[in-house]
Amino acid sequence: MPLISRKEAAEQLGVTLQSVYMSIKRGKLTAMEDAKGNILINSDTMWDELKKKSAGPRVSKVGTNKPRNSRTNESIPEYDESRARTEHLRAELLELERKQKEDDLVSMDEVRTSWENIIATARTKLLGVPTKAKQRIPDLDTNAMSHLDDIVREALEELASPQAA
Repeated sequence: MPLISRKEAAEQLGVTLQSVYMSIKRGKLTAMEDAKGNILINSDTMWDELKKKSAGPRVSKVGTNKPRNSRTNESIPEYDESRARTEHLRAELLELERKQKEDDLVSMDEVRTSWENIIATARTKLLGVPTKAKQRIPDLDTNAMSHLDDIVREALEELASPQAA
């Protein structure tokens, strides 16, 4: 049986020396030690050993690995469930984008800005009522104007209070 060094085995297999070390460590490749303490590999059987011992599944089965340090197994959802959640959320996002592009949805900032403009305009118009009344009814005295202004301001305060909403 022709014995070769790990370096020669790596060259024949077309892999790195580190790959040969790992194959020996994982038991995929059998190594022997000579009288001088050198690690040698049987070149006649190395290809067969690698084929036989590497033919199994590459991914380890769930539950055979050590438990994760950061999470418990209960907190990790099943793959199918996780994928279903992801697909559902992706579909919802696409639906929202579609509605937004069709102008069925408007952003909250746009709505807030529009309402602030409407309310500011209404406030300005209401505060101008006593002045317009004086222009249209010239006989109004300052006392009547003061009462009209108080009534408008009272109405605006009631509208601004949280109980009015």
